[in-house]
Amino acid sequence: MLSRYQQIAVITFVILSVLAGVSLLATPSDLRELPPQFGHEKWQTEQGLPQNTVQTILQTRDGYLWIGTKEGLARFDGIRFAIFDKHNTPQILNHQIRALYEDREGRLWITTPGGLLQYSNGNFTAYTTKEGLASNNVWSVYQDRAGDLWIATVNGLNRFRDGEFTAYTTQQGLLHNSVEAVLEDKAGNLWIATGGGLNRFKDGSFTSYSKKDGLVGEAIKTLHADQQGRLWIGTTDGLSLFANGKFVNFTTREGLASNEVEVIAEDRAGAIWIGTANGLSQWQNGTMTTFTTKQGLPGNRIRLLAPDREGTLWIGTSNGLTQYREGKFATFTAQDGIAGTAILALLEDREGNFWIGTEASGLSLLKTKKVVTYTTRDGLTANVIRSIYSDRSGKVWIGTQERGLNLIHNGQVSSFPAQQSLAGDDVMAICEDTEANLWIGTTDGLKCIHTGAIKKITVNDGLADNYIRSLYAGRDGSLWIGTRRGLTQYKQGKFTTYTMLDGLASDLVGAICEDRQGNVWIGTLGGLSRFKDDKFTNFATDAGLSSEVVIALYEDGAGGLWLGTHGGGLNYFKDGKFTHFTTKDGLPDDVIYQILEDGQGNLWMSSNKGIIRVSRKELETRADPNRKLESVATFGTAEGMETRECSGGGHPAGWKTADGKLWFATIKGVAMIDPVHLKSNQQPPPVAIEQIVVDDKVVPANTLIVLSPEKARFEFYYTGLSFVAPNKVTFKYKLEGFDKDWVEAGTRRVAWYTNIPAGNYRFLVMARNNDGVWSESTASVEFLLQPRFYQTWWFYSLCLLALGLCVWLWYQLRVRRLKGQFAVILAERTRIAREIHDTLAQGFAGISLQLELVARLMTKTPEAARPHLDQARQLVRSSLDEARRSVWDLRSQALESSDLPSALKQTANRLVHGTSMQAQVKVTGTYRQLSRTIEDHLLRIGQEAITNAIKHARAENLHLDLNYVADRVTLRVQDDGCGFDPQHRPNGHFGLVGMQERVAQLGGQLSINSRPNAGTEIIVEVPL
Repeated sequence: MLSRYQQIAVITFVILSVLAGVSLLATPSDLRELPPQFGHEKWQTEQGLPQNTVQTILQTRDGYLWIGTKEGLARFDGIRFAIFDKHNTPQILNHQIRALYEDREGRLWITTPGGLLQYSNGNFTAYTTKEGLASNNVWSVYQDRAGDLWIATVNGLNRFRDGEFTAYTTQQGLLHNSVEAVLEDKAGNLWIATGGGLNRFKDGSFTSYSKKDGLVGEAIKTLHADQQGRLWIGTTDGLSLFANGKFVNFTTREGLASNEVEVIAEDRAGAIWIGTANGLSQWQNGTMTTFTTKQGLPGNRIRLLAPDREGTLWIGTSNGLTQYREGKFATFTAQDGIAGTAILALLEDREGNFWIGTEASGLSLLKTKKVVTYTTRDGLTANVIRSIYSDRSGKVWIGTQERGLNLIHNGQVSSFPAQQSLAGDDVMAICEDTEANLWIGTTDGLKCIHTGAIKKITVNDGLADNYIRSLYAGRDGSLWIGTRRGLTQYKQGKFTTYTMLDGLASDLVGAICEDRQGNVWIGTLGGLSRFKDDKFTNFATDAGLSSEVVIALYEDGAGGLWLGTHGGGLNYFKDGKFTHFTTKDGLPDDVIYQILEDGQGNLWMSSNKGIIRVSRKELETRADPNRKLESVATFGTAEGMETRECSGGGHPAGWKTADGKLWFATIKGVAMIDPVHLKSNQQPPPVAIEQIVVDDKVVPANTLIVLSPEKARFEFYYTGLSFVAPNKVTFKYKLEGFDKDWVEAGTRRVAWYTNIPAGNYRFLVMARNNDGVWSESTASVEFLLQPRFYQTWWFYSLCLLALGLCVWLWYQLRVRRLKGQFAVILAERTRIAREIHDTLAQGFAGISLQLELVARLMTKTPEAARPHLDQARQLVRSSLDEARRSVWDLRSQALESSDLPSALKQTANRLVHGTSMQAQVKVTGTYRQLSRTIEDHLLRIGQEAITNAIKHARAENLHLDLNYVADRVTLRVQDDGCGFDPQHRPNGHFGLVGMQERVAQLGGQLSINSRPNAGTEIIVEVPL
């Protein structure tokens, strides 16, 4: 029960409230219209425009926006301006850009007072009277269905066909040389508006119409062909309609706002709108209706009329921009973000954005907001929003920081008068209970509004703390109150408080939610608590939470619990398991203030980085945790928010109303999104490569760029043409021949490459708009990076050839070396064989001879055999010595102790000893010592000849003649043996072969003279 003092305070408060007549309805002075549904941006010279008077705007088929000013031409991609003027484009002879026109071939035509310009494939071409123009002072360009271009000038009309101009003036039938406009009707008639009347050009000839033919006036300013094929002519003296060969005229007498007609347009319903110097007129079903400032126009001088694709008529006046839709005017002035009031140009681009060119105030853009933001401009008492709640009647209650409670209902924003008790409150939480009581949680206690009365409840009444952070109405009629000092339950007039002592995770309570099973979930500073059967179960990081600061709770239709945390991103709790989604997974922020769900299965979350949308199905079914979330979309200032930073601390910080709209608290107002009518940008963004820079020098982007081999650094500047949210256009690129996969570039509009090897390459880039739609095709540029000489095919071929040659030479040298080694081995073997033959073999022959004699004598006179045995032993020792010397290639033993003639004598005597042969050695000429090699070879030759004579010839006499002369030495060995035929030598005569080899090594000549039964003569001549 309340104490006596508490009862007195409550009674007093109720009496005062009733006497004060507290009402929730706002005073009429506080009612405001819904805010405009358009976001706005503006650009002036400080942002890159060449000049602030924008006279014409055009979007070309490649997606670029072209802006003509009084001081130059600009091309705009939503981020960067490219300026074209006399300084960088010498073809521009006059900076004042009057009109822009794109023909069916994609050529851009620019009219100026100094000539006509054509822009095509990145190049400008200038046309003046030198090329055949009737005048350099050009007004407009028009292309007929045959493809001919018609150029209106102050001194005649030109037709441009096949690169040549044909001029038409009064001499060819024009009524006046000052041509204002050209138009072709459905029948193929070309109509020319001049300063002196109307001309029709058909089949090569002109037909003239003037006042005498029924035209209302001859100074024509504008033409329009309507859907029925009728021609409307606006003049300085009124409006004429030409149909069925007749004129019907309208002036102020017929209800026209002014006789000075500036512009004519037709809306989707077929109504004709006429802009004049003193108001706007509408002609429909035979009735003329006029609008002026009295009906809502910001100014009476109408300069432009532009029907958009939605059926809205945009009206540019000298004093502002007006939108006419469904019978109502909505005016945009400088306060609504328009750069200036004097409207000179209007354009709706392919994405539905509206561009406004103004006089001396720059360029403006109006685009439909995806997010509608309510601020103090619209009647809120404060911009820092703490909490949002919608009651059962559909009213949206807004809790502000220190400025009390606000209400949005039926398109009106209302607030409590300043004297009301809620006016200065910091409203942190709002909730309606089952009995339609509206509960307001503030930093100074809890307040209940019921039937116009406000009741305040504090700690004195049972609250855990006066600082209320959250409110939640349970299905059983309980009111759950989250404070800084615990959780309080108000049920059946009784307050019950739960703290950490009762099992609560933390006393600092934030979000509260009840699931379908009746469990109450509480987000606290220390984790998540579940209250069931009067008991708390807590979940912290050790249970799988990504952060213990839980600030948002939402149960989906499938029973899954979604948690927003401070620093841990989004958590999903299902079947006792937590799943986390953070910035690593593609979320823009790890602070989630509020979680809502739309009717299309998307979760919407408020954060410090904007409002986040993501598919719930993708979150629930993502199989690869390493893969980024693909359905994430972020809404910020580009979509209509005043700031992307949302507000937390209060609960709920967002609400879904019965009509499906989502409301979020921010630090600069209330953000509202209508997902049902949210239009996504399905226009594929055109993509273009704007510039190629190689080693800090711009390279012309021709069909194929050929670059020299020393180039090291490459920069490719590209852009994506989407103006809804140009800062959110993302890119991917690939350098074919270098990159294996596409490179995700994010919003970066330049690609860098270094250390690219020589070769053919193609750079490709694609763009994706703010709603994830990719460009239909890639932009590409090809280039050839020439190789250095050592990188060319012919250099590689030469290297391969040289390598092959080296291998071949190495092989040949190797073979030659092996052959040489083999030859050396063979020669050594031959030498040894020869030496063995000449030493051992011959020694063995002598030994054999001596042993035969011993054998014969042993039977008769053994004593006579002893000398022969001694001789045999001597021959053995001598042969062994000679064998060793032969192996080591040493000088013959005989030559070691005597000269050649003596050695020959010793050898002959030794070999013939014990035989019947007589040997004589004769020396002629003057003896002189020869080289070791010559003497050794001659000794071996003589030794071989003596052995052959003993062994094979069976000779009786042997003569050796050694003759010395000045330049040679000759050895002649002659026997009187059996002889042989030199042409038919018997096999096995290695001695003769050895002689030939020795003589060849000495460079001499060997002669063998022999015949059967006639003896043998061997002559060896060796040069000295």
